[in-house]
Amino acid sequence: MLPTFLARLADPAIETVLLCGCGGGFDFLQGATLLPELERLGKRVILGSYSFGEPERIDDAPVVYTAETGAVVKRVLGHSSPPPDYGPEVHLASFLDQERPEGAPHFVYAYYARAFTVPALRDFYAELVRRHAVDAVILVDGGSDSLMRGDEEGLGDPIEDAVSVGAVASLSGLKLKLLCSIGLGADRFNGVSDAASLRAIAELTEAGGFLGAVSLEPTSPGYGFYKRCIEHVYANQTFRSALTGFILSAAEGHFGGERVPPALCSRVSPGRFFVWPLMAMIWAFDVEVVARRSKIVGWIRDCTTVRDCHLALRRGRALLAEGPREVENLPRQEDMVGY
Repeated sequence: MLPTFLARLADPAIETVLLCGCGGGFDFLQGATLLPELERLGKRVILGSYSFGEPERIDDAPVVYTAETGAVVKRVLGHSSPPPDYGPEVHLASFLDQERPEGAPHFVYAYYARAFTVPALRDFYAELVRRHAVDAVILVDGGSDSLMRGDEEGLGDPIEDAVSVGAVASLSGLKLKLLCSIGLGADRFNGVSDAASLRAIAELTEAGGFLGAVSLEPTSPGYGFYKRCIEHVYANQTFRSALTGFILSAAEGHFGGERVPPALCSRVSPGRFFVWPLMAMIWAFDVEVVARRSKIVGWIRDCTTVRDCHLALRRGRALLAEGPREVENLPRQEDMVGY
């Protein structure tokens, strides 16, 4: 019953793992759900925040890489100085210093998710692979827009995710490349339908790219670690992530959209959200299969500027033979009774 992705991660030949966000926001922080298991497996973990936080706003953190697009990467420590509204990279590092003092000082690479193209991010990740002798890469997507092909009616924030998927899929010499999605259903508020997300999982399964799923039980080490991490981050900044609130709420057994759970009280209104148990599951996929299925990755793969990526997406959408799909919905219970 062990999911394939965890069985593959258990391979002793995989010693160092690069764990990074897939497409902005708190994506990299959702990777904290995996840290206790990676630690149990004896892996050394390098953390990357491909986030919407701008590293230029973080002081006392050296620039360690400059991409061809001009984007900078900073090596952030727990004592670095972020702005008061948003500094999860710094707060994650300080949380790890408190929780794992034997490994202090911990660091996080911080780089802006809207400043990279596929070639630029691939080159940076290739440098990290060389610098840290990385054996495996895990991309973590909060939500499921990373699974969209590009012909769906709603895509969420597709460029940043597709850049990550395309960049990691093109890396060579790695023993494992994973995409983990957590918070399935949260992107419905960005236009991604639940039916489209579930169809994507089915198609990736058919293509051999689905590598299993696990639930975040409220008593599990991964969930406890993640919750403490988020509480530490929130004690040190003003921004709150709705996606994180969905994951926390789902893992603790909340359901529906009328009674607002505590973790979401500052971000949603009654009747304007919906929590379900699928948000507390980690779904794992082979990055290369995701990239092959994605029309978006194909459209933007060779773009050398972020502007060109957006233009290529619009052009690709306009040239779809039958146009984008209509909004996909799940069947109503009333329509299925008796079948």
